[in-house]
Amino acid sequence: MTPLDQFDRYDRRIRITKRLQLLVEGNDQRNFAEALLSRLGRSDIEVQNFGGVAELGGFLAALQRSANFEIVDAIGILRDAEGGTANAFRSVRGTLKRAELPVPNELGRGSNGVPAVTVLILGGDGGMLETVLNRTVAEEPEQECVEAFVQCIEEKRGRPLRSPHKSRARLWIAAQDRPWLSVGVAAWEGYWDLEHEALTEVRSFLMSL
Repeated sequence: MTPLDQFDRYDRRIRITKRLQLLVEGNDQRNFAEALLSRLGRSDIEVQNFGGVAELGGFLAALQRSANFEIVDAIGILRDAEGGTANAFRSVRGTLKRAELPVPNELGRGSNGVPAVTVLILGGDGGMLETVLNRTVAEEPEQECVEAFVQCIEEKRGRPLRSPHKSRARLWIAAQDRPWLSVGVAAWEGYWDLEHEALTEVRSFLMSL
């Protein structure tokens, strides 16, 4: 199965209307990125959901064959740090090389060539979008309740939570007025502090595109 065949299998459709493209991992990242871009006043960046980590290659193949790809000047890639930041960056670089796209040498710095490609890995080693978002509300008084709940569950089960970052994010949302919202949509509702210093790196990354 070629990368493009894999892309078609997931029945995704790409529409390119802007010269700046931001590729993100999943709908939560897409909604979060769009909310943050709106806060930053950046309407010139088009956000595309490439799906899971393993689907990036297929997405890039399809992206390059899409109408209007020739107008794209820059591509930003945002993904979680499963397996560690270094391994995640190495994986993205390998995928870009196989797609015959410019490959950046450093995180957060654009590559040479057109389109210029910039990569940011979220959350630090083993981290993810929820890791960063949790930091934006870490000082809120309700976090004492979140931590008490996590501690209680872990004690009752006799083992740590499998995905503590995601669990804490969901618990925070559960305490809000609209507890059914997804992590990404919650960014539009102000449940995460998009001005927080924990998002400085992400804001800088988006502004640099």
